[in-house]
Amino acid sequence: MYTYDGGRSFPITFMSLTPHQRTVLNYIGEFQGKRGYSPSLADLAVAFGVRSKNSIAKVINTLVAEKQIEKDPKGRIKIINMPGESDAPSAMILPLFGTIAAGFAAPVEEHAEEQITIENYLVKDRSSTFLLRVKGDSMIGALIHEGDLVVVDRSKHPKPGDIVVGVLDGEFTLKRLKKDKGKFYLQAENPDYPDLHALEELQVAGVVVGLMRKMTI
Repeated sequence: MYTYDGGRSFPITFMSLTPHQRTVLNYIGEFQGKRGYSPSLADLAVAFGVRSKNSIAKVINTLVAEKQIEKDPKGRIKIINMPGESDAPSAMILPLFGTIAAGFAAPVEEHAEEQITIENYLVKDRSSTFLLRVKGDSMIGALIHEGDLVVVDRSKHPKPGDIVVGVLDGEFTLKRLKKDKGKFYLQAENPDYPDLHALEELQVAGVVVGLMRKMTI
């Protein structure tokens, strides 16, 4: 989470878990996969650089309450059930047949130049990437329409000109990040909408890195 026009911070939740909770959950799964047993609270405290195990215990209790993990009768984290290779969804790989003219017609290329894995093409880091469904028409100038899915990377450092998930005084919105005279603000891609300036604080929860749209014919 990147904060602008203010130093105050507050927790932001995506879906049911915060980014930190998701990071802890991912770490537990990776730990178990590599070592074959679960990390202790002490292991987690060391991994995340905290002195008190109580803070880690709170995260674990939240993950249990959200039914992301379970504990055994002794209070230890149970092994997370990972799907077998036969059950795991395979990556979607499609052939890339080169370019296509959007102006005048061009000769047809009938052989695939390469194979493209859709996930790798759109997603750099799965643990820091999420989707949002667009509502409204404030970004139509950037060819983002209502019903589209935007691919958002929360680890990418936002720069002026990026399309971002902004948190303006606690309210989420999809806009372009702009900067004028040293101050950041949010700008729509539709002249019917005004620029948005923070009364207290502007945060950026992620940068849009991709767009998905299902065509209706």
